[in-house]
Amino acid sequence: MGNFGAGGWLLMGIVLIVLGLLVKFLGPILVSLTTWILIIVGVIAVVAGLVGMISGRGRDSGGF
Repeated sequence: MGNFGAGGWLLMGIVLIVLGLLVKFLGPILVSLTTWILIIVGVIAVVAGLVGMISGRGRDSGGF
């Protein structure tokens, strides 16, 4: 996961899901595909963050 860390993936995923849902419900129908892509990428990021947190891979010191 590089230097981003598991918590960062979780936060990014939540932000992307919320952003996708806001655009989905507030935006025009023409951006429907983009919103679904944002939501799917957000879900993937949340899952990656949770897996990283559970497995302990996001707890390193950042390469020091």
